[in-house]
Amino acid sequence: MSMSYALVHYPNINTEHINQIRQKYDPQFDLMEPHITLVFPIIESINENNLILHVDSILSKWTTFPIYLKGLQKSWDECMFLMVEEGKVDMVKLHNELYTGILAEYFRENLPFVPHLTLGKFTKDTDKLLQVLEEAQHLDLNYRCFVDQVHLINIDDKQRSIIWSKEFILRN
Repeated sequence: MSMSYALVHYPNINTEHINQIRQKYDPQFDLMEPHITLVFPIIESINENNLILHVDSILSKWTTFPIYLKGLQKSWDECMFLMVEEGKVDMVKLHNELYTGILAEYFRENLPFVPHLTLGKFTKDTDKLLQVLEEAQHLDLNYRCFVDQVHLINIDDKQRSIIWSKEFILRN
């Protein structure tokens, strides 16, 4: 069974408009709620307990911080992103700290981390991309919230389902 681990933040916002778009364009719509990924899926067999301890030790130094989701951007791999405008520096710092220790070998130096919430994927379909851009601009997506929890999720890559999820709470 092929599985992977990822670390995500589910923003505490009204996701109705975001999901209106995701339902049409995001292949991960049924897999999980709108989220910001902090650690991208790691496929290899990594020791679960060690991973939990690592995440816990990094997060223990962190307190809740505000973010502001606003602005759209197309990614290098044909996705439409809702950007993290404020709180971006904190997100990048947290991302970089997480990719130390047992996660150090997975850090992608060639790919700068861009904090975002994915609205859809388009693989070369420019019409669809322009369509979603227009829809999203029309909905005026902008949200303020706090990064106060993150979830370590274990994904069954074959079933495309989340097997389990562990919540970590950031200090106030």
